[in-house]
Amino acid sequence: MIASPPPLAFPFLLFATWIAAALTVAATIRLGVMDHPGHRSSHTLPTPKGGGIGIVAAFVLAVPAGRMLHGLPPLDLPLAGLLAATALLGAVSWLDDVYQWSPLLKLGAQVAASVLVALTLPVPAGLPATLPLPWAASLAAPAWFVLSVCCLVFMTNAVNFMDGLNGLVSGSVMLAALALGLLAAGTTLGGMALVLAAALAGFLPFNFPKARIFMGDVGSQPCGLLAGAFGLACATQPGLTAWYVVPMLLAGLIYDVLYTLARRWRNGARLMEGHREHLYQRATQSGLSPVTVTLIHWGFVLWGSVTAWTVLHGLSGLHGLSGTAAGLLMVLLPQLAWSAVVERRMRQPTRPV
Repeated sequence: MIASPPPLAFPFLLFATWIAAALTVAATIRLGVMDHPGHRSSHTLPTPKGGGIGIVAAFVLAVPAGRMLHGLPPLDLPLAGLLAATALLGAVSWLDDVYQWSPLLKLGAQVAASVLVALTLPVPAGLPATLPLPWAASLAAPAWFVLSVCCLVFMTNAVNFMDGLNGLVSGSVMLAALALGLLAAGTTLGGMALVLAAALAGFLPFNFPKARIFMGDVGSQPCGLLAGAFGLACATQPGLTAWYVVPMLLAGLIYDVLYTLARRWRNGARLMEGHREHLYQRATQSGLSPVTVTLIHWGFVLWGSVTAWTVLHGLSGLHGLSGTAAGLLMVLLPQLAWSAVVERRMRQPTRPV
């Protein structure tokens, strides 16, 4: 996965990843691990889950194969850490899908996977030099490590929390990965993002618009971990793309989680308690169809893609910090409008139950 891939080799790998993911998802349906509706569920009938196995397996196998296509070793240390963490989190999440393990055990797996990724991440170039005191500069590496772990755990949970409507998370992350692959074209990060997009494309037809299988934690948690890792890679490795790209692409998912946490905290609710109060859930409770809500979230990703491209190429007329701030405001405004629309619909006395 370097700047000049051999003709047809990389597209063929993406096609093979798509087919392998789809075949694995179809096989997973026959395992019969069912997701039974509960008080927090958006579905009403028992539905197979665990389709994320196909996503994780296809990604973990395809990325080393892609490197070998270009004459590179199948693994280096950062990639080995990322793939090991993805496989670890996928395995624990699959067992949780089957056996319903303790939330603390799941959190432990998320932290372990995040630590494994963060251990191999370099400190952003120039960060120690920006700190004014020598003792502060010496803390740059441990501070960045802690921040990286926190970001990875947050993204893992954010994507997992948002996986409640057919195609919402799988389609959003697929489009975000595709956009990142194009924005970071010619880099290892761009190649990995396209592989993830191909794996998700193999799963999506089984889940949207009607679900024959759910992704399950085995899919949503590794996807969140990978999204966080891609974002950190942008921040730590010059020449890939800017740090703000992944937050812009996944602004819809991130905003929903933060908005919901703030709203529940303001209302005095227990933040660690299960609920159905995410914006996307309240939108369907207000009468919007699940397909409509999913398509709106896909639109957020597309808007974030256009915004990121515009800022990266300086087409807004603003550069540096002012351009970044303008871009972040551009992706925030639709989120503010969306939350206002949902809250207004929820206040209507004639809204559907």
